[in-house]
Parts: sequence; structure tokens; C-alpha cells
Amino acid sequence: MTDTTDQPCVSIIMPCFNSEKYILAAITSIINQSFEAWELLVVDAGSSDNTKNIVQGIIKADPRVKFIFNTDDKGPAHARATGINSARGKYIAFLDADDLWDHDKLRKQSEFMQKNGHTFSYTKFNFLHEDGHLIENKMTDIQYTFSSALVKRGIGCLTVMISRELLTDNIISQNNKKHGEDYLWWLLIMRSGVRAYGLNETLASYRVTNDTLSSHKLSHYTTLWKTYRNDLSLSAWFVIRCFLLLALQKLNYRR
Repeated sequence: MTDTTDQPCVSIIMPCFNSEKYILAAITSIINQSFEAWELLVVDAGSSDNTKNIVQGIIKADPRVKFIFNTDDKGPAHARATGINSARGKYIAFLDADDLWDHDKLRKQSEFMQKNGHTFSYTKFNFLHEDGHLIENKMTDIQYTFSSALVKRGIGCLTVMISRELLTDNIISQNNKKHGEDYLWWLLIMRSGVRAYGLNETLASYRVTNDTLSSHKLSHYTTLWKTYRNDLSLSAWFVIRCFLLLALQKLNYRR
């Protein structure tokens, strides 16, 4: 058992909808953490399968897990905002209902942040395919600023740990997107001068499925264009330059 004395509480936000296939494994990866000072807020969008029963069964055994029925659900970003508004922790972390964490993820990341005085951190992660095959997502940047985050992508939402105080109402109210909303939040936070720092260890696994929203390339880049132009008010020429640098990054990554 981990001694939780003087350890900050981490509030973990998990949106879910009809997630009975994977949610038990996702929550088990949290319960098995070597760091114990956490709470899990499962925010359900009105599942019609066995998701609620699975979570309620877990709650009976572990009261750190809580279930929130999000009656006015507007997608994953809205669910995350709903969870954040109920969170008690000093830090906020995110895990979707089909992803997984390494056993030491919370311990290593919280120690990394406290030791260095960081308020925003992320780690490396694996892509977990349905056949069980793992592919590591290589982290090439040990930190991000607003400028560098516009032209490079490397912060996986499932790896983020961030101080609750940074997730202000004006940030989390930006939650009307179907996907890419987490990236907008990070950009808005970093635009204020905050840096995101990377812990160079692989501590999470992102499950790649046929239903993975971010796998739809055209929709992804359309959303990204709107984020840069509408939400951040960047010029069209500047956004085109960002897109070219993003494309160059992908080419270099594949080599």
C-alpha cells in the first residue's frame, strides 16, 4: 500500500458511452495504480448497454470511483468539463473508457510535477490495436509552448496531468467540438504563457478501434483548421504554414 500522507489528490475524468467492452479494463488500470490518492469520476452520456452496472459494481468495492449521469451530454469535451466541475483534486488527469494506464503512471507523473514545480505535464504512450499489437508513439519534444504546439502534435490527452487551477471556466466552457477539444484547451492554456513538460516514459496505451474519432483524417484536419481560424483567430496564411510544418513532421516521423 502506498502512503498517501502529504500526497495531492488526483481527480481522473473518464467520459463514457456504451463502453461495456473495455471500461472494466480501463478502470482496473486505475485501481491498480501504485499511487492511491486519487478519485475517478466516470461521466456517462446515457449508456444503454451494461456500462452503468459495471461501474456501479466497481463502486461497491472502491468508493474512490464515482458515477455521474450527464443528462445534458454534448460530447466528450462536455463530459470532461462536467467531471472537472465536480473534481476535488489538486491535479486533473484524463483516461477514456477504452484506454489503459501503466501501473506507475500517476506516481511517476505526480512526482515529476512536484519535484520540478510543473503545472502541466504529459508522457509518451503506445497505440494499442485490436489485435493486441503495440506501437510506441515517439515523443520528440520534452516541452511545448504555444508556438511549438501549433506546428507539432505530441500531447496525448490520456497522458496529461494538469493543475486544476489552470482549467478555468473560460477554458473548459470551450466544449462544443466532437473531437480535438482537448488540443484547443492545451493551446488556450499555453497561450497564457504556461509550458507543458514531457516525462520521457511510456505510461499509457491508446486503444485504436474502428470507432476512434481521431482516426478520421479529413474530419481531423477540418476541425484543426476551424480551431486555428475561429477559436484562436489566427490568419489563414499563418494556419497554412502551420499545416505545412505539421505535414513535414509526419514525414520525418515515418522515416
